[in-house]
Order: sequence, then C-alpha cells, then structure tokens
Amino acid sequence: MRRFSAVVGLTLAGMLVMASLGSVGCVGQNQYDALMMKNRSQGQIIQEREAEIAKLNERVNALTARGTDAQKMLDDKIRELEDVKAEREKIHKAFEDLRAAYLKLVQGAPAAGGIPAETALAIEKLAKDYPGLFTFDRATGQLRFNSDITFDSGSNVVKDNAKAALTKLAEILSAGDAVKLIVTVVGHTDTDPVKKAATVALLKGLGKSANNMGLSEARAESVASVLTAGGVTATRIVTQGKGESDPIGPNNTAAGKAQNRRVEIYLTMGS
Repeated sequence: MRRFSAVVGLTLAGMLVMASLGSVGCVGQNQYDALMMKNRSQGQIIQEREAEIAKLNERVNALTARGTDAQKMLDDKIRELEDVKAEREKIHKAFEDLRAAYLKLVQGAPAAGGIPAETALAIEKLAKDYPGLFTFDRATGQLRFNSDITFDSGSNVVKDNAKAALTKLAEILSAGDAVKLIVTVVGHTDTDPVKKAATVALLKGLGKSANNMGLSEARAESVASVLTAGGVTATRIVTQGKGESDPIGPNNTAAGKAQNRRVEIYLTMGS
C-alpha cells in the first residue's frame, strides 16, 4: 500500500513536472514559430532582390554588348571615310593626266606644244587682258570660259565683254599657222534643272531639249557663232553639249556649281 502510494506520488510528481515544462515550452514554441515566419518572409524578400539584381546584370551586359557593337560600327565607318578621302586625293592628284586622256578620247587632243607658239602667246595675253573671263592651258590647248560671266542666267546670249574677247580670239585663230587649228566648243552646266519659262521657250524655239543638255548645246553654238562672225571658218568649228554629265566641281556647293557652268574651247592641230 505504501509502495503504491510512492509510485503514485512519483507519477503525480512527474506529471506536474511535465505539465510545468509543457507550460514553459508552449511560450517558447510561439516565439520560435514567429521567428520562423519572419525568417521565411525575409528569405523571400532576399530571393526577390537577388532576382532583380540578376535581371539588372543581364541588362547591363546587354547594354555593354550593344555599346561595343556600336563602337565597332563607328570605327568601321571612320575607316571607310578615311579610305574614301584617300581615294579622292589620288583621283585629284591624277586629274591632269586623266584630263589629257579625256581630251584624246573626246576630240583627239594634241600633244603638248601642238599649238603654234605665236598663237599660244597671243591667247595668254588675251587671258590677261580679260581677267576672270577664261583660263588657258597651253599644253592641252584648252580655253575655259566661266558661263556666269559669259552668259546671263538661263540665257544663250553671249554678254558684251565675253563677245569682245571671243571676237579677238577669232582674230588670233584666223592668223598665221593658227588657221590649221580645229576649234571644238563644248558647253557644260551644273545639275540645277532648267525651270525658267523664258529659258524653256528659248530652247524649244531653237529645237533643243528644254533641259541642261539643250542649254549646254545652245551656249556652245552661240560661242561658235561669235567665232565665225569674227573670221573663223565654220568648217573648222565643232560644237558639243555635255549638260551636267562632266562636272569638275561638287554640285552640292555654290562654288562647285559655278565651276561646272562653263564653256570649253579645245584647239587641236588639223591634218
């Protein structure tokens, strides 16, 4: 009986201890669960931030790659531009040789010195007497008249000053050995289209195309007419219109266009 009571007593004591521990353990579990929930929430936030950082890194890498590609494209374009500039310089340097070859192809240009010395000297003096009107290249026998000084805009009528110079040129070409020279007159224009109603009517009246080709032909023929009136035999004169097809300057600048508006006279020794 005492043993039973002792056992029962021990059992009851154990139960009280467990109950007491359970009571303390219950409070710790709640705190632990709260901490676990907070930890999970913070972990989720960290994962979200890490995902955002990864996306930002991808964007940075993509932009860096695009920047590298853009720089490469820019470098390539710069190299291409430098190549074009170098090529342009080569063409400009070789221009005089190409011009001589062109003259041979177009009209049979004479060799250097083909113009009689007396004639060349007389033309050089004439160029000095009319500064700015025309230039003379003795080696190729070319006289280049500035159309803006020779003609009014859109007109084929030779201005008085230019007419006076051409008349004196005709006298030079009609004297001495110069009578053996063939005179080729070539008209050139810039790329600006013929728009003036008066110019269109003029060209149509002459039976010409109402465009730059027609205008260049009309101007070449007007210069030839002045030379003929000054004494050069008509059978020695050849006229040609080139329109805008043979520029010597850029047609995207005013200065270049002015260079392209011209009439050239080539003197070649006949057979």
